[in-house]
Amino acid sequence: IMVALVVDLVYNVYIDTSSLSNWGNAQQASLIAKSGQTISTLYLKKAKKYNYTDQRELTIPVTYDFGPGTSAIIEMEDENAKFNINSIINENSQTNEKQLSSLKKMLEFLNINPDIALIIADWIDPDDEPRLSDSEDSAKNGFLWSVDELRLIEGVDEVFDQIEPYITIYYINVGTNTSQVNINTAEIPVLLTIHKDMTETLAQNIIDERENFPFETASNVQNVSGMKQIGMVIADNATAKSTIFRITAKATVNGITRIIESVMDNSANVLFWREI
Repeated sequence: IMVALVVDLVYNVYIDTSSLSNWGNAQQASLIAKSGQTISTLYLKKAKKYNYTDQRELTIPVTYDFGPGTSAIIEMEDENAKFNINSIINENSQTNEKQLSSLKKMLEFLNINPDIALIIADWIDPDDEPRLSDSEDSAKNGFLWSVDELRLIEGVDEVFDQIEPYITIYYINVGTNTSQVNINTAEIPVLLTIHKDMTETLAQNIIDERENFPFETASNVQNVSGMKQIGMVIADNATAKSTIFRITAKATVNGITRIIESVMDNSANVLFWREI
């Protein structure tokens, strides 16, 4: 009996000690991840001074030695390299037919039923008139607060992983319903959305051109083969400089990891924040 009691006591002490140690490691990892977010704002302010931005993703080097068993990584991702889902409905609650058609075009390129765009539109718009059968059932009737919210929409959840790399919900100008795609960083599915006449070939021409000569302004895209006419009329949908970025700061302390994800504009205003 005494042996059993001692073993039980030692086990409980071990569990309590381990829990306390893990809690301490988690707190330290969380603080390091927050520091990573702070470091990223220095890069955002630096990017604000550039005439153009041409990196879709960037890993910020962490040179500080946090001690044994501790590591940190900071990654930045350009949100203007993506199509803004919220832009399919205007702030006056009316459908933006141009942007809705652009979303359909992107979905078709990804071999996804374009009717998915109509389901998303019904989720966002404030009315109860369904574009498709049952597409207003349980609709939010409001703008998306995060990309992950699309997982809640029946039909959209099934294709979420396919479209997630190419979509955002954040506006280039905070507080206004405007959304522009960075022609220096967007991939083909997103480049297709900037104009109804944009083709896969033209999008590839843009990518080929920017690899050697990044666009300093959106109007420079007119110099790309086949882009003269389109380049003259895409000012509302295209930019050469990004203003919104997703920041992921990951810290690990003795096997315990904390991740802080945020979305900020280049003035370091926080639009989204969560810790995992």
